[in-house]
Amino acid sequence: MPYDERRTEPRAKAASQIMFECFRHGTKISQGFARTINLSEHGALVETPCAMDLDSSLILSIHAPFYLLVIQGNVVHSRQISETTYHIGVRLINSIEGNWDHLKKDVQKRLQQGDVA
Repeated sequence: MPYDERRTEPRAKAASQIMFECFRHGTKISQGFARTINLSEHGALVETPCAMDLDSSLILSIHAPFYLLVIQGNVVHSRQISETTYHIGVRLINSIEGNWDHLKKDVQKRLQQGDVA
């Protein structure tokens, strides 16, 4: 089944280790380590060891070389890639800690360098 592209912003390649917490109806249901596949100013594709429902929300802790950002997002799609790997599309909605502008500048720099996903 072909994937229906719905991105509104270009994504930059960004393979970074992150931590996540997954919530459903306000209750934490999982947490762990994941990695980003790509990022935009308001979205991310994240590789996790577990599936996530579309009504889940996430808190992502991104520890980039020059900034720390803890950001809230909503799961917009979830695909199983292998038996133990899932790609989760996340709409980033709210900065909890850190400056969102650092993420935006990082994405813009990567795109200018040709790291388009």
